[in-house]
Amino acid sequence: MRNASLNWFCAVGVAIALVATQPAFSQDKIEIVHFQSLTFPGSLFTPPFMPAPEDGKPATVFGILRLPEGNDRVPAVVLTHGCSGITGAETYWASSLPQLGVATFVVNSFVGRSIPRVCSGPHTISIASVLTDVYRARDLLAAHPRIDPGSIALMGFSFGGRTALWASQLRFQQRYDRGPSRFAAHLAFYPSNCHIRLADEDRVSDAPIRIFHGAADDATVIDRCREYVARLRDTGKDVALSEYAGAKHWFDNADLAGRQLPFDFVTFNNCTRQKSPERVLCIFP
Repeated sequence: MRNASLNWFCAVGVAIALVATQPAFSQDKIEIVHFQSLTFPGSLFTPPFMPAPEDGKPATVFGILRLPEGNDRVPAVVLTHGCSGITGAETYWASSLPQLGVATFVVNSFVGRSIPRVCSGPHTISIASVLTDVYRARDLLAAHPRIDPGSIALMGFSFGGRTALWASQLRFQQRYDRGPSRFAAHLAFYPSNCHIRLADEDRVSDAPIRIFHGAADDATVIDRCREYVARLRDTGKDVALSEYAGAKHWFDNADLAGRQLPFDFVTFNNCTRQKSPERVLCIFP
């Protein structure tokens, strides 16, 4: 089942810390499931970049679970949203994948923390918080009787694409992932972190990494992701980039496609990347 599921994640489907309290799952096709996570101080721009695990404060977040028809065990995808929270892309994939026999669990990292959005405006969130959310969501799904625990992938969009990629980093797994399972694949749509070069960035899990990016994206330019993929490939990692000619940011998002970026939307297209032992160092010209 594992090999078949990995083939699905990497070819068919993608082409187009344990939970403190285990909730009781219903048999409904769509269910809101609350679970325990942690909220950490800091953000990408304010220290600490990698807060200590003991610095996290308890937080209750939720996800939207959709199961396909039937009673058999199925693969699953954890979806992690972008800067605006759950929008058209997350909703589209969450409702479409179950029709292909894949369960989906859309994690909402904002509502439980009273955050309306990030990337523009005063609100921020630590990468440690969203990573803890998706790691614990995966372990929650792994305990579900309908889910194949070895076939759970992570899919993210823009800001969530960064989460999907960084969740594969061993340095983050060792610090924030206390669960027994691992993601079977990391699927990132137009991720917002290819401009950032982390220390030991090639120390990623063995799970396949797939990036999906519009060639005309002016929010997160594709050249940086090409460079990132090339660096990982040079070290023998299983990583690939799918490019879509003429497509811009949010190309799969009916809510946001074609919309202009807010004037205060944070981008790093002119950023020169460096790396330091513990955090991002991004130097602007």
